[in-house]
This record gives sequence, C-alpha cells and structure tokens, in this order.
Amino acid sequence: MEKLGIIAGAGELPVLVAKSAVDQGIHPIIIPITKEDEERFSTISCEVYPYGVGQIQKITQKLLELNVRDLIIIGKIEPSILLRPLQFDATALKILAQNRSRKPSTLVSAVLEHFQSAGLSILKQDYFLTHLLPEPGVLTKRQPNSSQWKDIDIGIQIARRIADLDIGQTVVVKNEIIIAIEAIEGTDTTIERGGELGGKGIVVAKAASDSHDFRIDVPTVGMQTLQKVHDVKGSVLAVEARRTFVMSPETLYPQADRWKIAIVAVE
Repeated sequence: MEKLGIIAGAGELPVLVAKSAVDQGIHPIIIPITKEDEERFSTISCEVYPYGVGQIQKITQKLLELNVRDLIIIGKIEPSILLRPLQFDATALKILAQNRSRKPSTLVSAVLEHFQSAGLSILKQDYFLTHLLPEPGVLTKRQPNSSQWKDIDIGIQIARRIADLDIGQTVVVKNEIIIAIEAIEGTDTTIERGGELGGKGIVVAKAASDSHDFRIDVPTVGMQTLQKVHDVKGSVLAVEARRTFVMSPETLYPQADRWKIAIVAVE
C-alpha cells in the first residue's frame, strides 16, 4: 500500500489530511511534533511515531525506514521554537548554522531541502484539502458595506506586504487606518490587540506573500478565529480566495451570520 508521511503540528489539519489519505487508499505515517494529544488520530487507520520538533535526523531515519516517499508537513508550529535551540538535534543545529537568516520560512525551507536530499518528495499542504479553499466572493449572507470594503482592500494589501517581509499574515484595520499587524504573537493575539486599540467594527484581513510556499504553510481561519473577531466586536474577516484554508465552512458561515460578521474571500 502507498504510504504518506505526515509531520503533524497542532490543530485539526493533520487529522483531515490523514483521513483524506485513508479515503484514497493511502496509509498515513504520522509524526506528531507538538505536545498536543495524540488521541486525535485514534480513529484513523495509521501509524503514529511522536518526536520533538527539533529531532530532524530521527524523523528522517524513521520515514526512510518505513519506506515513505511522499511527505506533508502540516499543522500549527509556534515560531517561538526557534528561540529554544536546546531542543534541536545535530542535524537541526547544522541547518541553523548554515542559514544566517532566522526567518521561519527560510529555516523551514532548509528543512524541506534536507528531507528532499534524503529522497523524500514534499507535497503542498492543500494536496488533499482543496475543498477547504474558498472561491472569490462574500461567503456569508451578511455583506460588507462600502466603508468596510475599503478596509478590506487596505488590509489585504498590507497583509501581503508584511507576509512578503516574513513578519506575519494578519492585519487589523478600521476607518482605513492600520490598527495592528501580526508578528511572532500570532493571529489571535493580533486580533485581540486590534480590538483593544480599534474598538467595535474592526476589519481583520489575512493574506500570504506573492512567493508563498504552500508546502510550508497555508493561511488558515476557523471557528477560533471567528470567535476572536466576535469577542472584540469585529465586523469583517477577509481572506485570500484559493489561498486560505477555511475550516468547517458549513458551520462557520452560519455562525458568522448570527454574530453579524461578514466573511469574504478576495483575489
């Protein structure tokens, strides 16, 4: 049987990939690299081998030992791990030493090159999950007003720029003013800060860089994101069409309507 290696960060995405692989007759070999409960894979016909995020050599050896050829790296991994090099093995430290840049995307690209040099083929994260990528348009019944559309346009443009600089992917806007920009703290904290500074009616925009490597990351929003927007009385959540995972859309969009939050996907 064909095998698929899944290096699994936190969240639901690794589980969805594993389930989709099984549905296609592929056997998942899962390497969890976070402290999240491994029971999330308990209902899936798969093999699970947990390792630390910095144990690159052991992960490589295990995948090759099990004759894995295709690999997906998916799930949330906190960028702050780069501040804790004591958790890295010799191979990971060598990768760090060979790359002067400490940008997360640069280092992950170097890790991908290591896996490829070992004979593994790296698949894009959306390979099994294209159904989670929205087409352009307003995804909720609730529509943004003309003022909010201006904020959406500004937010997406600035989000793309900060993503190009490998700073973050999320921007909070109100009345055409940039209220908050994501850095290492993550999307949720950025939304909280934007709500504190901007008050009711903020617009949250999330985007990837023009040269984004979708093997490394696909920007993702879901119920937790929507809850944060609701908590700060935000009005709009804007994402990029065909470049963003929208989790559980069948429940997300109706909930957004109930909370009077518009969700839009823009090109």
